[in-house]
Amino acid sequence: MKTINFAFALFLSQFFFSQTTSNLDVLSYDIRIELTDQSNRIDVYEEITFVLTDNSGVVSFDLDAKNADGTGMQLIECSSKGNEKIVFELKNDKLVIAGLSKTQDAEHMIAINYQGIPSDGLVIGKNMHGDRTFFGDNWPNRAHLWFACNDHPSDKAKVAFEIVAPSNYEVIANGTLKEKLDNENGKSTHRYETDYVLPTKVMVIGVADFAVTEYGPVNNPGIPVSAWVYPQDETKGFYDFGLAPDILSWFEAKISPYPYDKLANVQSTTRFGGMENASCIFYDEKAIDGKRSSETLLAHEIAHQWFGNSASEKDWSHLWLSEGFATYLTNVYVQEVYGDETFFKQLEKDKARVIRFNNANPLPIIDTVSTDLMSLLNANAYQKGSWFLHMLRNEIGEDYFWEALRVYYKTYEFNNADSRDFQTIVEQECHCDLDAFFNQWLRQSGQPEIRVKAKKKKYGVQLTITQLQQNDFEFPLEFEFKFENQVEKYYHKLILNEKSIKIRIDLPNTYKSFVIDPHHKLLFELK
Repeated sequence: MKTINFAFALFLSQFFFSQTTSNLDVLSYDIRIELTDQSNRIDVYEEITFVLTDNSGVVSFDLDAKNADGTGMQLIECSSKGNEKIVFELKNDKLVIAGLSKTQDAEHMIAINYQGIPSDGLVIGKNMHGDRTFFGDNWPNRAHLWFACNDHPSDKAKVAFEIVAPSNYEVIANGTLKEKLDNENGKSTHRYETDYVLPTKVMVIGVADFAVTEYGPVNNPGIPVSAWVYPQDETKGFYDFGLAPDILSWFEAKISPYPYDKLANVQSTTRFGGMENASCIFYDEKAIDGKRSSETLLAHEIAHQWFGNSASEKDWSHLWLSEGFATYLTNVYVQEVYGDETFFKQLEKDKARVIRFNNANPLPIIDTVSTDLMSLLNANAYQKGSWFLHMLRNEIGEDYFWEALRVYYKTYEFNNADSRDFQTIVEQECHCDLDAFFNQWLRQSGQPEIRVKAKKKKYGVQLTITQLQQNDFEFPLEFEFKFENQVEKYYHKLILNEKSIKIRIDLPNTYKSFVIDPHHKLLFELK
């Protein structure tokens, strides 16, 4: 490390505590990582290419510094590939580098050498069969616990992983396998590269004893689809993951061509039931059972390849653009494969989860308050985000809805968007003003809480409908009236825009009962 004088040390200390916004755009990461069976230590050489978006000459990257428990990274060297005489320091999980050229938008490349035991992010341990494994597990911002990066979904970059590991392991990572070499020391080197940009949350490697099969290319020009499973689960795993080609084809037909060069479905030992890592999805090791019971899990993670990985949220508060989309598209997949009844049952289950969550946590879908990122993985982001899309589909109509999703995706493919960006696209496609709709369902908490009282009259029925929740909602509400012959039905739809209304509905005297929201179009709680 170059000597840091007192003045610069003071500057660094102010930088650590004052910087709140990023002033860089990473173009690419090139990460050489060496793994061993002798310990959990990793040795990393990394090159980061980036541009500064200001003329400060100072930049910082996220990197886990050495911790009191012995985990974290020990910085060995940092250098510039240009002519800069840089100074640097790793402190408070920030690698701060100064002395760069102060020309705004100039391209820089730094080389970093470090080693240590990851405290998280790269999960090193044993799988359920007792075999050693290594898996990247970055969500939400745990990538910096094993490689230096700008650990935020808004800064996308290309990535190359060059993994040196004992030769008895198979290796998977994002992108295309460019090179595989057998070394003389009992190790092998695998180099994977992407020619597309990714957020750090889905940049991973997987190293284990795998059985691997190819299902063949899907569609034209052909996306190779594969399964990577532990040898003990080979028969069950190859069968379960055999659903992936058809699911991939369904999404391509529904949204657009698949954005990546392969789809590897990987049995893994990490914390999540499924993690949508771009082009190599990791599934929990116990999700494999040989019964294809994880079909919806596969659909959810494959949906993320479009929404979340390619078109990504600008910030964590807009997580529903990933999870709500994947949840709803999975539900629509279920609808088209298994029918409306199965779809409606899932919507009702999702509704119950939203209501339970809101009762304990009255927060809007766009949550700018919560600081614990893991806590954002909740029913608002998943099920309420899904219900929002379902209500939007009914609000603007089938054709406008699907065209809006396709245009939104193509507009922000390999880019970032927020909820306002999505609203703009939808309004452009349907030629309508949806500000009130988006505000009440995305930016305020809760959902309608409805009490309905009915009095049977000679002419039919008198309904008193009351909204009990604190926030104001305006929404269409449909009733299905049934009759004694159990065949005849009558439907009535009204717009509820007051706290309480009383309406008279003329019906034949054979009227018997009614159902609220018979076609499952509204997120509400019946009191």
